[in-house]
Amino acid sequence: MSPQVMTMRIGELSRRVGVSTHVLRAWESRYGLLRPVRSSGGYRLYGPADERRVRAVLLLREAGSSAAEACRSVLRSERSRPTTLQDGEAASPLGPADVRATVSSMLACVRAFDDQGLHVHLDRLLAGLDLEEVIRSALMPLLVDLGEQWADGTITVAHEHFASNLLRQRLAAMTLSWGSGAGPLAVLACPPGERHDIPLLCLGLLLGRRGWRVRFLGADTPAPDLAAACRLLRPQALVLSSTTTTLLRGAVGDLADQQDRPRILFGGRGATEEVAEPVGAALLPRDLVEAADALTSLVATPR
Repeated sequence: MSPQVMTMRIGELSRRVGVSTHVLRAWESRYGLLRPVRSSGGYRLYGPADERRVRAVLLLREAGSSAAEACRSVLRSERSRPTTLQDGEAASPLGPADVRATVSSMLACVRAFDDQGLHVHLDRLLAGLDLEEVIRSALMPLLVDLGEQWADGTITVAHEHFASNLLRQRLAAMTLSWGSGAGPLAVLACPPGERHDIPLLCLGLLLGRRGWRVRFLGADTPAPDLAAACRLLRPQALVLSSTTTTLLRGAVGDLADQQDRPRILFGGRGATEEVAEPVGAALLPRDLVEAADALTSLVATPR
């Protein structure tokens, strides 16, 4: 998918960030958070810088800041970071070499515990690439590199936690509209003992873009609690992701024996035929974009 500068009307911005148009207009008029440009037809158009500011405000609001405080903080931060794209400035198209260089720079930021630098590089990726390509070409390779560097002692657990928490916060800001669609419902979880939930969070974002409603249970979900949630929610699909085969054994609990259970799918490095076959689970492709497409096609097919 070729990168392009995103311009949209306020309704599309509202859908993407999960904030009503009324609130967006208030943040624009009261605090100057949004800076649209006019199209040739007179329409107000918003771009990646506007979306990034709204998502940053939502993170601060979640942490307890008022709307006014959050907007002022985001605008101050932007003024202090000249490398961030400014309003009306087109995002430079990012080719494969640019993405690889950005991932390398992000790794350097992790080693330096540089959160501002990581945010800048993420902003550049999100402005210059579609979200699917950001996940496929940047975030997943970054996580693989982090895992390898932790294994060989180049970085510590503290570095890994620092990077994971920052990425999780940024991705979580994109999930606010997960429950507002009318499509099929998916429950996403990691089995007991599995703490690596960022790939699953990315899969949820990709499913949301395909019209799914998502209930994200996250890391280390006990099998009885998972089964109880599925009995209450009656989802069309249950996705379990793990880096380790052992952790997937028994992860679905008594759901495996229920006739009206959801479709069960295993993903991650730990997903193998050996653990999937006994519970009738399907395996998802390792590539998350392909996994989202495969799950959407599977649910559309009668059992």
